[in-house]
Amino acid sequence: MRHNKILSAAIALCVIAFFTMGSVPSASAFPPTPVPVTITATFDFSNFPNVSGTFTTTGALTISGPATMHVDFLNASTTAHCVVTLFAPNGTIYIDQQCQFATSPPKGRWEIVGGTGAYANLNGNGSLTMPPPLIEAMTGFIYLH
Repeated sequence: MRHNKILSAAIALCVIAFFTMGSVPSASAFPPTPVPVTITATFDFSNFPNVSGTFTTTGALTISGPATMHVDFLNASTTAHCVVTLFAPNGTIYIDQQCQFATSPPKGRWEIVGGTGAYANLNGNGSLTMPPPLIEAMTGFIYLH
């Protein structure tokens, strides 16, 4: 009889523990925290549509280094899709841009679509303007878990 009471108590404790642990949300269940970032890149367009230059960042990231961009014009030069690659000391960041040239300065949207090394799981997006002379001014957020 004493053995049955101990077994019943152990089962009850296991059931309570199971349901208690099951109700705690995992870290991935919480929404990521947006942290402001600015990415500024300057390019030499002499090898258009594959251009190269440099970049710097402030805010959520503080890195700098070389950069490349491939430009694909759509719609008779009024919009473009660009792929920007930032070469940072601890990895590479890949950014897709959707740009429109109907405004002055031209503007658009950007999104981090991949990365390597320290930036393999990096997420971010925002808006961009392209003020002269040949600058990509990206502002937005990096999302941290």
